[in-house]
Amino acid sequence: QMAQAAFAAFERADYLESERLWRAATEQHPKEGLGWANLAVALIINASDKMTLGVLPTGEPLQRLEEALSATERAEALGAADGILLNSRGNALGLLQRWGEARAAYAAATTLSPRDFESIPRSNEALALMQLEEPAQAEALVRRIMRRDPNFVDAFALLAAVRWMQGDPGGTARAIAQLCGGGDGRMWCARYSTEQVVLGRWTPRAVEAYRELLKEKSVQLELKNGLI
Repeated sequence: QMAQAAFAAFERADYLESERLWRAATEQHPKEGLGWANLAVALIINASDKMTLGVLPTGEPLQRLEEALSATERAEALGAADGILLNSRGNALGLLQRWGEARAAYAAATTLSPRDFESIPRSNEALALMQLEEPAQAEALVRRIMRRDPNFVDAFALLAAVRWMQGDPGGTARAIAQLCGGGDGRMWCARYSTEQVVLGRWTPRAVEAYRELLKEKSVQLELKNGLI
């Protein structure tokens, strides 16, 4: 009953209520890994809502993230480890700017993920690598996503950003041209024509790279052509 109410609160985006209910569920059933895993997700969302991108958390957000990490550890100890849980751990570590640990958590998450989820932790690992100033390693992951999951549109934008970080404006423009191609290319081209689409999702260095590449004339031309 309480789990159903917690899921319902989450579905209607009442994350504070969902957090409250999942915490109560873990108190009532401390040996149920699912409760700890879902508590971690709610804690991370509520922490991130009160944070500024790239600024180390303090106070309440910091407490929530530390609690979220403890919750993921409890869930894993109870046998609830899967790609979603380890991706959540990576998200918490990233918000704490513990990028090396976040990268490791995302890599582990990818290993445990089914084919229809693996692109999310793999792209998150690429973003962590970009923050660690390892764009070549990030690019290898992004290209793997593109091969295995060609409908994962964010990968094309990530490819543009990693090519930009490596001083290749031509490669950046070609990646944007790929993003703007295909059946729904016009819609994606419009969506990715501003930095707003990556704010709050990408790591600070990746956001900065995307912001800068949008000023490149060859990129602007590809975006313009994609909207025709």
